Amino acid sequence: MDANSQGAAELLEALMRTAARFSEMGRSVSRDFFPHVRVEPVSDLAGPAVRLGAALALPGHDLVFETAVAVGEETFGVRGGLVLDGEEEILVLPAFETADAVACAAMLDRYVDELTTPARWHVQRLLESCEADS
Repeated sequence: MDANSQGAAELLEALMRTAARFSEMGRSVSRDFFPHVRVEPVSDLAGPAVRLGAALALPGHDLVFETAVAVGEETFGVRGGLVLDGEEEILVLPAFETADAVACAAMLDRYVDELTTPARWHVQRLLESCEADS
């Protein structure tokens, strides 16, 4: 297998890992905060870009954890973020661009860590604010 094929294989594995990690995070948070949190996967393929993540529905709020990988002619781009109620960007990870598929896969893994690790904290904070408003 040449270097380009190896890089493509590693990037594909990272995309599959990303989908699995967001799915597990969503199930876990939904289970921990049942019945107040519902989860739906975010999974879109639009031309040369793929979006992966999880959308959490809470009483009065929606949280969307999302990564995106775009493939250009000679580059790969990665971005990620957390959006509250479709408007407020709680976390915006810096756009990353590289010509190396392996570096792209590594950055995607890092962005998934940065988004999923504080997920419970964000949900707990929103649920507590809903209770305080009641």
